[in-house]
Amino acid sequence: MKKWLYSLILLMAATTAYAQPDGLSDKKQIENVLQSFMDCIGKKDTTSFLTLFYEGSVQWVGTMKSASYVSELKEDPKAKDFFTGNQRSFIRSVSGKDNCAEKFSNIRIHEDGSIAMVAFDYSFWKNGEKQNWGQESWGLIKTKGQWKITSVIFSVEMENVLPEPAR
Repeated sequence: MKKWLYSLILLMAATTAYAQPDGLSDKKQIENVLQSFMDCIGKKDTTSFLTLFYEGSVQWVGTMKSASYVSELKEDPKAKDFFTGNQRSFIRSVSGKDNCAEKFSNIRIHEDGSIAMVAFDYSFWKNGEKQNWGQESWGLIKTKGQWKITSVIFSVEMENVLPEPAR
């Protein structure tokens, strides 16, 4: 009986250790992914940034909010109200000579231990000036004990068109 109980406890401990590397909860691990994303932009760390994403194709779609889209149409009548990209083109675009930063707030995490949805408000900064803001949503999966981003969907309001309201 003691051997059986000992084996059960050992099995449960091993399962828990695998499910939560370093003893961190899934929510805390996801919070760390968010922080790493922001840190990699500021440090222009392409290598670390790309490890935040799963190995398959990542859905990356941005959509212009109404005021910014109307402004864009004045300059380009054929402008679309959405655009697509990927994690590689994004990190290249922020790794140039400008100092870029993305800031997250009002973070909401929903996860079940295998998949997660994260939604938050963001603002994007270049050389200390806010460029745009909006809401962002990520899909994540947990693979090999690590949370990886599978999709990035966001809205864009240009700060020079409609400044972000104070929160």
